[in-house]
Amino acid sequence: MLWGKSRGLPGRYPLICHLLDAAAAAEALWDGYLSPGLRVSLAVGLGVDEGHARQLMAYWAGMHDIGKCMSCFQVQDENGSRELVGYPEVEAESKGHAFAAHVWLGKLLSSNGYKAGRKTSPAIRIAQLLGGHHGAFSSFNHREFLDPLGSLPALGGGRWEEQRQVIAAVVHELTGYPEPPPQVSAAGGALACGLVILADWLVSQDAFLRAQINTGLPERGDVDSLGRHLARSRAATAGLLKEAGLGRLTFKPGGFSDDFPFQPNGLQRSISERLPALISGEPGLLLIMAPMGEGKTEAALHGGRLMGEAAGMPGYFVGLPTMATSDQMLRRVDDFRRRRVEGADSLTLLHGMAWLNAAYSPEGDAVGVLTRDPMASRWLRGSKRGLLANLAVGTIDQALLAVLRGRHNVLRMLGLVGKVLVIDEVHAYDAYMQGLLKVLLEWLGALKVPVVLLSATLPVAVGRRLAEAYLAGAGCRDRQVPEAVYPGWIYVSPQLAEAVPVESRNRSLYVETRRVPIDSDGRPDRSAALREVLGPLVRDGGCVAVICNTVAEAQRTYLALREWTQQPESQGADAPVIRLLHSRFEAHRREEITQEMVGWFGKDAGDRRPRAAILVATQVIEQSLDLDFDVMVSDLAPIALLLQRAGRCHRHTLHDPVRPAWAKDMRLVVLTPVDAQGTLDVPRAWPFVYPKALLHRTHDALANLPGDVVAIPDAVQGLVDQVYDESFGNEISPITDDDVERLADEQTKDLYAQMAAIPAPGRIDDLSQLSGDDFVNEFSTRLGADSGRVVCCTPDTGGRLMLGGEELPVAEAGGRDGRKWFTKEQVRLVMSNTVPVPGTWLRRLSSDNTAPPTWADNPHLSDLVVIRVSDEHGSGRLGDREVWLSKELGLSEFPATAD
Repeated sequence: MLWGKSRGLPGRYPLICHLLDAAAAAEALWDGYLSPGLRVSLAVGLGVDEGHARQLMAYWAGMHDIGKCMSCFQVQDENGSRELVGYPEVEAESKGHAFAAHVWLGKLLSSNGYKAGRKTSPAIRIAQLLGGHHGAFSSFNHREFLDPLGSLPALGGGRWEEQRQVIAAVVHELTGYPEPPPQVSAAGGALACGLVILADWLVSQDAFLRAQINTGLPERGDVDSLGRHLARSRAATAGLLKEAGLGRLTFKPGGFSDDFPFQPNGLQRSISERLPALISGEPGLLLIMAPMGEGKTEAALHGGRLMGEAAGMPGYFVGLPTMATSDQMLRRVDDFRRRRVEGADSLTLLHGMAWLNAAYSPEGDAVGVLTRDPMASRWLRGSKRGLLANLAVGTIDQALLAVLRGRHNVLRMLGLVGKVLVIDEVHAYDAYMQGLLKVLLEWLGALKVPVVLLSATLPVAVGRRLAEAYLAGAGCRDRQVPEAVYPGWIYVSPQLAEAVPVESRNRSLYVETRRVPIDSDGRPDRSAALREVLGPLVRDGGCVAVICNTVAEAQRTYLALREWTQQPESQGADAPVIRLLHSRFEAHRREEITQEMVGWFGKDAGDRRPRAAILVATQVIEQSLDLDFDVMVSDLAPIALLLQRAGRCHRHTLHDPVRPAWAKDMRLVVLTPVDAQGTLDVPRAWPFVYPKALLHRTHDALANLPGDVVAIPDAVQGLVDQVYDESFGNEISPITDDDVERLADEQTKDLYAQMAAIPAPGRIDDLSQLSGDDFVNEFSTRLGADSGRVVCCTPDTGGRLMLGGEELPVAEAGGRDGRKWFTKEQVRLVMSNTVPVPGTWLRRLSSDNTAPPTWADNPHLSDLVVIRVSDEHGSGRLGDREVWLSKELGLSEFPATAD
């Protein structure tokens, strides 16, 4: 008996049984999980009807592990190898059973009538995609196709070849002898491979295999006995899908007022009334451009529901810029699903720290299991599976990974294609990420996946390029994208392109530019300007946010304001409360502060809104956090981000009655650093955050604001396009060396994106282009994302390292094969105390920064760096850098008592 699975099982599991299990799982996934639109995309990619495509997928899934029928694999199980009587032992180099399938299957399929000869021929494509079921593809080699045994001697001839032929014939017969497809497009091949991987993973679970063994394995290898096994597998896989959280999503019927418990505003009403008439043909892309606080998220969820239902791809992946914004969006999507979803409604949160989110995986429960109304099954929370849920929220990186050259990107693509892609804050991504997004949009256009893009401050040229990428994928490179309207939305598809203006509340944003000098250390001295701006708050109350461009400057600003508000002469009726929020807090502390701020300044704050409060923060509050302030103070930043920050000012009219008299107008105060002559002087740390060219052009635009007022919405798009204009040459902002440097940098980033991304579907002639050379993934979704995480520990009197009052976790033996394991509670304790730091902080580390050796084998802990912090002062050393940790400041390069 040739085995296919054995590790961790009470007995060896026959290879043919595993192959038939995978075939049954492919059928179950087709019938009970794949959305109607995804089934259409797969069938179109194969040039067949849906029933034929279902048969083919079962047959191919049933052939994925045929490479295990060779000596070097079978002898891995000592007991099994003793039964290989008559099978010659082959001493030859093996490259793995997946590669063996890649080499062997082309000729077999050719003999079954599949067209062959070219790289794009069905026989070659299917051999490649089945050889790629471990997530990476080998390139086509004509010699391998003509002479598989000569090219890979490890396959073995004689009895080995005979047995492979028998297994292939049985699988072919039991799956109904499906006719070969006339074609296998690159996109169709990618989706087919994703489905095979998913089927394989489902039926490779130990619990399923044990249940199959307990039910009884075939005593004979004849077709009738194996047919009965396939029937049992078909009966078992339906329950397997349900347990995994994979099912068909449907929404309750209704309009916008059914989706949300309030009446639509102008933007939302326009989409609700106009969009249905535009989406009756092929799926398209919806670009929503409207001011901050206009309910774009609700418009996107409603519009996305209409588009998804029309395309047969219900559900969403909502992509956002950061983990913090993803965490906030999770709550909103969860509220929506509870009101509107029927059927399988698994919701996953996708980013590296998702399992620490209390709403997603509450403290006290095992990680990956919720006891009440779980958002997602344990299986869907596993690595690389989250996009397979019908509803998902996460960082945009999770979607971009589908088009990065690397392992299992086709599985991510499969997850994306069955639902609507919603990308929020589209303006927030640099040229590299925009380049990856263009590739993704081209793929989704080709696969007819609905897309919704949202932004309050998107340059017209960027929006046009994104829409053109989608249309190019859909085969409409020549279709004209309509001129942007603001506020409004654009819908483009292969049939039509339409721009729809909408009504929006008119507001006046009063902009004040305050000059702040540069001190002797090269930092802006904001003290005098802030005391003048915040004086009325100290006297009469109000809620103000102060946003600084760097963490260190936010920390110093917080200390200066804390000292000032505590002085007797600064005391009003009630001393203002002051808080600090940035990225360099311990994970649990940052979440604690964020939730406190949402409670104080959010839409539903009510009586919790403080009489007088100051929030000092970095860019972490400018995106997707639904906060409302009476006045916004900000360092100079690119105009798009300044307007985003201003969107947190007077955001909700329900707070208008409690605004103090001095803050009745919507007001943005911009702190501009200047030299002794009063000329803009960009601090040395700022160009690492924002291009100098955009800071200079924003400064010029603000200096020429008529009446120092931005008319919202009328003036927003013009201001954004003026600052981000790529043609230059205008009288207000003539081209400078900084502009040339910015454009060169953006072109370089776009070039890197093209190098990192897979080709568009129409430019793939070999599936190995999907995973790259030698399957090495050296690329990231964020270019130059040089950062790491540290954990601050306190030595006790005996020298033991303590964390949160407990000894620093060290793995203990007790796992399989004598390996050492951490409990989930131990990992949670460590990760909830980690702090992100710049990569420059991690150079020249000392031995004191080395984590316990047993952490090296844990995927969550392996890259962490330890800082030994003294209990008395909160100080420690990170290499040759002295740092301090405090509840107020987070991790800083100076103590909380600094002047």
